[in-house]
Amino acid sequence: MERKVQLFNEAEEVVQLNYGSEPSFTLIYHRHHQKIYLNILKIVHVPEYAQEILQDVFLSLWQNRYKIDKDKSVASWLFVVSFNKSMDFLKKKLREHIDFVADYDMRYVDIEDVQEQDDIMQEQLQILEEAIGQLSPRKKEVFRLCRYEGYSKERVAEMLDLSVNSVSEYLKQANKSIKQYVAASSPYAYGNGVLLLLSASIYM
Repeated sequence: MERKVQLFNEAEEVVQLNYGSEPSFTLIYHRHHQKIYLNILKIVHVPEYAQEILQDVFLSLWQNRYKIDKDKSVASWLFVVSFNKSMDFLKKKLREHIDFVADYDMRYVDIEDVQEQDDIMQEQLQILEEAIGQLSPRKKEVFRLCRYEGYSKERVAEMLDLSVNSVSEYLKQANKSIKQYVAASSPYAYGNGVLLLLSASIYM
């Protein structure tokens, strides 16, 4: 019951965010910024850079506030945007040191057009949500609690009356299943973005 109320409240916050509510934005920021920061840090490895990218991610949230769907996970949106911005950062750093990065481009397509970027991000979000949706109820619950809500495995074990080992195993199986689904559903180079982010950022 507590989690249903929390989800309902976030949906209401998103509605208010759509209309430019700064208090709603602040609530969403405080709920998600720490785990998004950790995701970014695992990719770029430098705290100062991760903090800069984090601020850019939430700036994008504010700039795109009218597009955010109240019926979809804000965490999913932040999850994908943080990956894309982290990859942009790494590509920029690579270009400062080498002239030819074709091999790296196999992992990520640099899209200049804003609308095309938005379309790709929405496709990534859709694939990720579909991948999570095909999990069993228990795996889905463990994944969302650990991944999106940022709870430790110990806390999730307590909440769901499971052992920590069981939570770890459910999370491992969910991660594997989601990777396989994304790989099968996203044949294009840019589609690997979600897959790479899951590999780098899943709480194990």
